[in-house]
Amino acid sequence: MDPNDRARGNAAGRAGGRSKGTSIRGPSSALTDYLQEIGVTDYLRERRRREAEERERAVAEQGRQQREQQGEQEQQQANAEAENANEEGAEAERAETDHEETGDAEEETADSALAADMQHAEDQAQEAGPSTVTVQIKANGKGKRKSKKDDESDYEPEDEMTVRGGLNRSSARKGGRMHDCEMCGRRFLVRGEMPEQLLCAACRRSKDKASAADAASVARRAQSMKKKPAARHKMRKTEGGLLEFEAELPTLQNLCVRAIARHLDQVDSFGEVSGPSLDRLNRIISKLRVLDAQTMRLFMGTDRTSVTLYDCTRIDAAGLRRISDECPMLERLDLQFCGRLDGASLLALAQGLPKLQHLRLDGAFLVRDTEWAAFFREAGGRLRSFSAAFAGFGPQAMRALVTHSVNIEALRLAECSGFDDDCLAMLTVPITEYEEAEQEAERQLRAMAGKGKQAAGTALTWQPLSQLRVLELQRPHQPMACTTARRVVRALGAQLRVLDMSGFRDLDDDFMSDMGDHATGLQELALASCDSITGDAMAAFFARHNGFTRVDLGRCYMLTDNTVQELVRHSGTTLRHLSLNSVDDSLTQNGLLALAGQMFEQGVGGKAPRLAEQTLGCVGLEELDVSWVRSTTDSVLETIVSQCKRLDRISVYGCGSVSAYAPARPGLKYVGRECDTL
Repeated sequence: MDPNDRARGNAAGRAGGRSKGTSIRGPSSALTDYLQEIGVTDYLRERRRREAEERERAVAEQGRQQREQQGEQEQQQANAEAENANEEGAEAERAETDHEETGDAEEETADSALAADMQHAEDQAQEAGPSTVTVQIKANGKGKRKSKKDDESDYEPEDEMTVRGGLNRSSARKGGRMHDCEMCGRRFLVRGEMPEQLLCAACRRSKDKASAADAASVARRAQSMKKKPAARHKMRKTEGGLLEFEAELPTLQNLCVRAIARHLDQVDSFGEVSGPSLDRLNRIISKLRVLDAQTMRLFMGTDRTSVTLYDCTRIDAAGLRRISDECPMLERLDLQFCGRLDGASLLALAQGLPKLQHLRLDGAFLVRDTEWAAFFREAGGRLRSFSAAFAGFGPQAMRALVTHSVNIEALRLAECSGFDDDCLAMLTVPITEYEEAEQEAERQLRAMAGKGKQAAGTALTWQPLSQLRVLELQRPHQPMACTTARRVVRALGAQLRVLDMSGFRDLDDDFMSDMGDHATGLQELALASCDSITGDAMAAFFARHNGFTRVDLGRCYMLTDNTVQELVRHSGTTLRHLSLNSVDDSLTQNGLLALAGQMFEQGVGGKAPRLAEQTLGCVGLEELDVSWVRSTTDSVLETIVSQCKRLDRISVYGCGSVSAYAPARPGLKYVGRECDTL
């Protein structure tokens, strides 16, 4: 294979991989649902990973055993070869000794001394045991007969003892010295530099193998003793608290709930289960995506007055229609991710649930605008609250709602594709002939439906939603005119307690002026992403009203320190939730310190700000979001936490100055801190 082709293949393989380090989770895709339907779950992947690790350990153990067996075989073969060589050398020496003549007297004397030394070495070798490997060093042909004179001068008598000991004159000529092995005591020849440890060849090989085995054992022990990361699913929290596993030891009740959720297919009935436990079980089952048309019956009953299904992805339209048959006394229905709900199923619910008063439908994008209108004509008169998100809610549906649901108290619409400025204008008195004509037709339908119960003429005039207390119109897909929003505030502001117009980007200071004049009873206000409102107009509004419990001013980029100070001065003791997400342009540390009651005023002539007033601050604050407000530091948070004793959650996404040394106390949780790891 061409090296260039191999390089290109490796690069393509690296480019095709997916990163596995992220812990960011988004909406589940169709592929995720398909994998979970066929059984490819986190548990299955974890089991496959464990099986792969076990197979790797088995292969490693088998390889180690094979290496040990191979080493033993090599050792035995080396011992056998050494013994054969010793026997052959001894026979050759004996044959040469029989044909050679004895040397002169000096050589005999030297040989006798040498033989005595070798006798001592042979005794030591015999004491070491039969496994001792003998050494034979030949004289490189010096003992061959050339002539009688040469034979007499060059002949070196080497008997079996000298050959086995490894000491002869040939060895001495080649250089080196004989030493005793420190392990087995055998004598062996050492040439060159003196080693640190005197070991013969056999003992050196044994020691090397033992060292390699010890190193492998130490590596395996270190790998096994290596701290394993904590299981993520025990520390994970999904959006909206859909699934929360505590880091501490779970209670017996929680363990039982999780066991039931894992074996839901074997459960026939929950029996006597408390409401909180049943709701928690419902959340876990929905998170595991095992809630379908068969398992949903466990949460149904003829005596149930409230049903909440957190994930209806796997429930078809027929299963949703069956809710009215199994729960005819239902008063509150909450269906989330109900993408399979169609117009016929919605109308069946309206006809089969005569006591339905509260309805929430998230993700019902199959229901058309005309079908929404038919639903309100059927059940709008008994509705007290209605919520829809990610739906095709348009002008016809809005016209039917304001005409038939005159007793509605809470209206929540989020990211509805058909909701436009004309729909918003239907909440107030018609001021144009077009608006009057659009609403008159629907009022005629209401009069015809109520004939016999009331006079037909009473329904032909516009009736305000006099009972409306909660109005949440979040992130509309169509542009909303500021003048229309001001009309709604002037018509309904005095009776509203909760107002959420997040995403109305055209709202300006005139809108805040009308809010100050008419919306006098607000307790919760959300104006996130209304970036056309200035900080001075917002401060003037908060200076005229008090008693706010929840305020969301995220991404209102023109807010200043004075805005936060006025909010704390008039609503600091009642404020529970505050969001200043991404308010980073003009908000400084002085504005954040106002939450702790420290009111700074700007210095004159370039002087530093000075502390002008000390108040109680937000003593009841429980949740604070200062994400992407880069003036947030450890010292600022320490001042806020020391004053706000009830604070238990702080969101600090994008705040690089918040470190692991930020103030901590039992019950306080930081969300989005960069130094934290999952």
